[in-house]
Amino acid sequence: MAIYYFNVSVISRSSGRKATASAAYRAAERIKDIRTGEIHDYRKKKGVDEKFILAPDSAPSWVHDRQKLWNEVERVERRKNSQLAREIQVAIPVELNAPQQIELVKEFATEQFVNSGMIADVTFHELDSHNPHAHIMLTMREIDKDGFNKKKNRDWNKKELLEFQREAWSRYANEALEKAGIEEKIDHRTLAEQGINRIPQIHLGSAVTAMMKRGVATYKGDKWLAIQSANQKIQSLERSLAVVEKEITAREQSRSAEYMDTAFLVRQELGNDITDSRLDLEVYLRADSKSEIIKESAVYHRLEEENPSLAKNYIKAIAYVAQTYKSLSDKKTPDLDKWAKRLVNSHVAKFYAQENNLSQNLKLQQTKHRGLHL
Repeated sequence: MAIYYFNVSVISRSSGRKATASAAYRAAERIKDIRTGEIHDYRKKKGVDEKFILAPDSAPSWVHDRQKLWNEVERVERRKNSQLAREIQVAIPVELNAPQQIELVKEFATEQFVNSGMIADVTFHELDSHNPHAHIMLTMREIDKDGFNKKKNRDWNKKELLEFQREAWSRYANEALEKAGIEEKIDHRTLAEQGINRIPQIHLGSAVTAMMKRGVATYKGDKWLAIQSANQKIQSLERSLAVVEKEITAREQSRSAEYMDTAFLVRQELGNDITDSRLDLEVYLRADSKSEIIKESAVYHRLEEENPSLAKNYIKAIAYVAQTYKSLSDKKTPDLDKWAKRLVNSHVAKFYAQENNLSQNLKLQQTKHRGLHL
């Protein structure tokens, strides 16, 4: 599946690196460093599928010669700790074919870097593997027909620009996937930011990928496989959970519909001005004494928000006094609304007092003062 990987690093002399050596290795070429006389020869390197240099229209033609380009960078950067180039490595969606992968990176590099004045040396590695990726080496000075500028463009180092480029890569890749008729998507945000319950996968690199192809076990490769297996189990559990949640939702919707339908019939028969406690008692009795149905009532929801313990005892009270209320109703006792409210209130207080080891009389007084508003 397509993964998001966008890594930025700086090639600098302070870390003992050379732009000429880096370019030669990534392109699998032979480049002589004129400044030091060293020859960097990586022509035997495998896995380089495509390479090209992209440059602004104002740049001189010699920048398309890889050896001349990076030797000129080495020449104009004179400090012993100079930053020579910025490198961006991106993982390319495996769902795209090679021409689509190359076109995607070319378009991204041109619009995000070259159009801003940078030169981009782009190389593609392992396009036929499960780890296709591209290296984009970028110059750190603007250039015109006379060569590189004396001052570096410090705006290119801003964190905000990097964040924009990171987001842009996911956008370009997703557009390419959509254009190819592929539903897979990538996202520059972390899994936690996306709300996805997965273990972040590690980047293998070309050496480990090559060894995995040959069946050679490595610590990094084994870790990658372990994470992949764990994520597959998580996905399987989530699919099972989704089925269960769907069933629960269906049952809840059915119960809610039953409450609303029964309450509607009660109000039609007894009038809209009956008390909430009497309404719930009537619904409970007519729904064949299903105590769970009262959890859909307005009273229960209000109590649940204010005091979950009272809400629980409201359910118990409805079940406990239902038969008493039915007896009063059958006898056509006057003021049934008042009787229903009094019965439910007193038993909510009773159960609450018992649960909290309080005397019933004390709890009744507390209930009277605070009022349950049933």
